[in-house]
Amino acid sequence: MIGAENIFGLMAALLGICALAAGLERTAWGRRISGAGIILLTALLAAQFGVIPRSAPLYGTIWTYLVPLAIALFLLKADLIKVFTEGGRVLIAFLAGMAGTIAGAALAALIVDLGVNEARIAGVFAATYTGGSLNFVAVAEAVGLQDSSQLSAALAIDNIFGVGFILLLNLAAGWSLFQRWYGWRADWLGERLLPVEDADAGGASLFGLLSALAVSAAAVAVSGAVSTALGIANYEMLVLTVIVTVLATLGRSVLAGLKGEDVLAMMFMYLFFAIIGAGADLGEMLQAAPGMFVMVGCIFVVHALAVLAVGRLLKLNYAEMVTASLACIAGPPIAAAIAILFKWRNLVAPGILTGILGYVLGNFAGVGLFTLLQGGAP
Repeated sequence: MIGAENIFGLMAALLGICALAAGLERTAWGRRISGAGIILLTALLAAQFGVIPRSAPLYGTIWTYLVPLAIALFLLKADLIKVFTEGGRVLIAFLAGMAGTIAGAALAALIVDLGVNEARIAGVFAATYTGGSLNFVAVAEAVGLQDSSQLSAALAIDNIFGVGFILLLNLAAGWSLFQRWYGWRADWLGERLLPVEDADAGGASLFGLLSALAVSAAAVAVSGAVSTALGIANYEMLVLTVIVTVLATLGRSVLAGLKGEDVLAMMFMYLFFAIIGAGADLGEMLQAAPGMFVMVGCIFVVHALAVLAVGRLLKLNYAEMVTASLACIAGPPIAAAIAILFKWRNLVAPGILTGILGYVLGNFAGVGLFTLLQGGAP
């Protein structure tokens, strides 16, 4: 009903969805689902019934401009020492998840029959779920997966399963049983599972909010210029993380006076989850090959079991595991978004860093698994 070119109408719809989620999150059941979960489901249904479009120029604007700003805003008070100490545990959970992803793809290749392209599809999914969808196209091209029907089916399944996985981990982060089983160092987390309205906005001033936005925008601009100059434009998020984390450490006494930047970051990330939910296409997924359902389901199950087992063995906290798992399956923007929404400030940078590592390792994992299953080079 709302056209893709109707910018203000679409913005009103997205903000309305976000406001609805913020309101419902005050209820007992809303806190269990969380604001992000409510947004994902509402936006998905709104797009499915044609209320909002699945793609629009505004969605690209939110992804390109608001997501980097949100990450920079939330990192303004990051603790560099805790980033490094927590980063090691997130990396361990990430590597466990990566091993589970590859093992799940290999196991699925033995269980299902996807024809002559089975090894290629397994390799593509292994790469996709080791750092996010950025690896999909690169590995599909590397292994020679050119069947357009299989490519579109794989993309559709990746899209909807990805949203489902984000929603599941979002719910898991709030489950009391999960928190008890993996509650080590919960005092450090400070139980940040709070509704949006409880974010630290007390004492916020127009000067403080504008200052936080100015510093964050400057950091995004500098990171873009630096990454372009170094020829690593694809890793701009990595450069941004390093710049803001160092800035937050060196300028802690000055930045400590800022208030309300958390609320701005969370508002931007709420819009981000709205466009993620809107982009999921249930219709295309239902038309995909059943074998692909089994393969992706197998990957997710083995991945989850690997992270849970290593987390229990090494006493990793549930927040570290959720962040690492999302960095592996969905990529750094999603991992950072969940950390921001749950106010796990010192897990934002590790989530981004491990997710970017997944960009690098995912291509090798996908091509390597394809070569192994084929019994030779592509």
